[in-house]
Amino acid sequence: MIRRILTATLVLSCTFQVTLAQEPAARKLERDGLKLETAPLAPDQVRAFFLARGFSAADTEHIVSAGCVFRSAIGSAHAKADAPAVTVALGEWNVTPAGGGVSAPRTREQWEAEWTKRTVSEDAATAFHWSLFPTEQTFSATDYNWGFLTFGLAPGTRFTLDLAWRNGGQMHTARMEGLECGK
Repeated sequence: MIRRILTATLVLSCTFQVTLAQEPAARKLERDGLKLETAPLAPDQVRAFFLARGFSAADTEHIVSAGCVFRSAIGSAHAKADAPAVTVALGEWNVTPAGGGVSAPRTREQWEAEWTKRTVSEDAATAFHWSLFPTEQTFSATDYNWGFLTFGLAPGTRFTLDLAWRNGGQMHTARMEGLECGK
């Protein structure tokens, strides 16, 4: 019995370490009032999440093939209550794939139009809407939000993300190079 428990423990710990080794590292940025952490989701993670929310297999594969889904936590890096507000507007960001043209991340509104054309169920479309990071959001000190970012690229595509945000009304920018869609 003890041998089985030790064997099971060894197998599980090795499996857990392999899973961690395959998970891409989160990218972080904290400056000029903005705090951001983001990491790509693997295609199987995207499939599992959206199939569980009522999407058909075909619509789920569309998200996998054209979504480039990243998990994100974005908010204010300020700790004092009287700190300036931080505003993030995804329409001011630029996604530049290696050898490709510039575009903004795909927003809730763009996906909603697509789901209407594809006649996705209202429940699935609503779940998708609330899983995405808002198109624009303003944060007070210590505020943050979680949500998916979608970049409209194929799995494995490498790209640069140019960020823009306002801290107390003043525009700031940063660049994250070498990002890669989950594969």
